[in-house]
Amino acid sequence: MTPLPDSTRREFLRTGSLALAGAVLAGNVTFGGPEGKSPGVRFGVRTPFQEKNLRQRALLLQRLGYDGIELGPEWLDRSTESILADLKGTGIVVSAIVGSIKLLDPDSQARAQAVETDRKRLDMARALGAVGVIEVPTFGPCRFPEAAKTPAPHELEDRLLIDGLKQLAPDVKRTGINILVEPLTKKETHFMNVQSHGARIIEAVGASGFKLLSDFYHMQLEEADIGATLTRYGKYTAYVHLADGEKRTEPGSLPFDYRPGFRGLKQNGFSGWLTVESRASDNPEAALGRALKYLKQQWSEA
Repeated sequence: MTPLPDSTRREFLRTGSLALAGAVLAGNVTFGGPEGKSPGVRFGVRTPFQEKNLRQRALLLQRLGYDGIELGPEWLDRSTESILADLKGTGIVVSAIVGSIKLLDPDSQARAQAVETDRKRLDMARALGAVGVIEVPTFGPCRFPEAAKTPAPHELEDRLLIDGLKQLAPDVKRTGINILVEPLTKKETHFMNVQSHGARIIEAVGASGFKLLSDFYHMQLEEADIGATLTRYGKYTAYVHLADGEKRTEPGSLPFDYRPGFRGLKQNGFSGWLTVESRASDNPEAALGRALKYLKQQWSEA
């Protein structure tokens, strides 16, 4: 092949680089990670762990081939510097952290404090490099006497939740961190049990950065068809929790077929975290190792 003149070669490289940059900005190019990882998808863990120390947990996840760790409230009274120091050199990053979980407290002052807590958590998530702050609106039965005996969903609680989330909209925009609203099974809350309810709240907030955390454990108990649900509502999903069946054991322990749900996510362009939040059917390290292999295969086949 005849070599290009230097001037032509420089122009080719310049225009090619501009085209590639434009494609990346437009979202048309996805860069994959190390071999064996799906482009744009990362795998993380909230539970199970035998190790009590955060650094030990990170080193375990590094050995097993995971990408990140989700942090619950037990870690969030620490400084971001100490958390990052524990993760340093492991290649493990923080995927998400938990929020106040009190946006539907019946006490107005407690709700106001919950909003302030979430503002601080948004800043903390940004400092840690996490993608989101997880908000479960409430656990347990309805705590508002005027609504408790009326059929769910309760308009009063919807209104209060939307108001609290709207107060956080400027902070979500400022930090660039998502608020991840998580529907739960009726076993854990009377409120927001299905993805459609979460999507309705997000639409009512009407601001960017409010997304769904779609948990396959809860969906197995509450959604008639997970694949159809995520095909319809997966556009709201920015983060995923994974576990098998009613016993909530590690992915692959039943095994449960995640592929219909994963297909729904793929159809909506999902490229976020797939995070194990489960019990272990035996040794946690062995369970997590099997789970990662199973999930990678399920995602690739979806």
